[in-house]
Amino acid sequence: MKTEKDIDVSRAVIKIDSCGLYYKGQHLDLGTPISDWEKVLGKPTRNTNLAFVWDDLGIAIDDWQNEGERGKVAAVYVFFINLDSPEGKAGQLNYARGWKEINEKNYDPPLPKELLTKLKTENAPKNFIYPFTAYKGYINLHGFPVGAGMKVVEINSYRKDLPFSGQFGYVDQDIDGVNDSGNTTDTFGGDYRAPGEECKDGRLQYYELTYTATGTLEYLKIGYERLDDYENRKERDKDRKARENMGNDK
Repeated sequence: MKTEKDIDVSRAVIKIDSCGLYYKGQHLDLGTPISDWEKVLGKPTRNTNLAFVWDDLGIAIDDWQNEGERGKVAAVYVFFINLDSPEGKAGQLNYARGWKEINEKNYDPPLPKELLTKLKTENAPKNFIYPFTAYKGYINLHGFPVGAGMKVVEINSYRKDLPFSGQFGYVDQDIDGVNDSGNTTDTFGGDYRAPGEECKDGRLQYYELTYTATGTLEYLKIGYERLDDYENRKERDKDRKARENMGNDK
């Protein structure tokens, strides 16, 4: 396993701060219009149902996760493997399960030609979120590396004392933003989330690692808190402070 001293992230193409990120030295914020990102990244290669994709950069962004805020960046994905990887061909990717099988399967009895053509068209590589070229090299995440082949325990070994975030903990299938298991060492298939800091409009910038079922790092997601989640969080904080004040008055 490489150590922090072995990995130089000072020249990483992508540098992620507590708020926003840099691409080749140019600053970008989540929660801002996609047009702002195009000024830095150029026009996206494709627009799938899930995201705008830059095939040559290994990057995708989406604007659909934050309801009512279409046109503003809700999340950035940096992919370390894609459809051409062994995991992709085996149907293990989280957003492309079974895509290869659908294209290559011999159906018995044979499907009507029209239906078969429809299935293959819908499952063409261009319709998936995965860039044709995976991101090369390391990402500078808060001064420390994230890159292809890294396990959770290695990434977390750098993150023990960060003032504005923390370690990645396993998120169960409800994906409610809670690290239900609290596991920060074992690499399971699925999502690991690290807490973030309040950024634009007081909403959190948070981080997720997604692994395949075989424990291969698929992508890093940098997310921007939904407005309703922000409002609910603030309401919970308000209630908690009110209870604390009541306790102090006794």
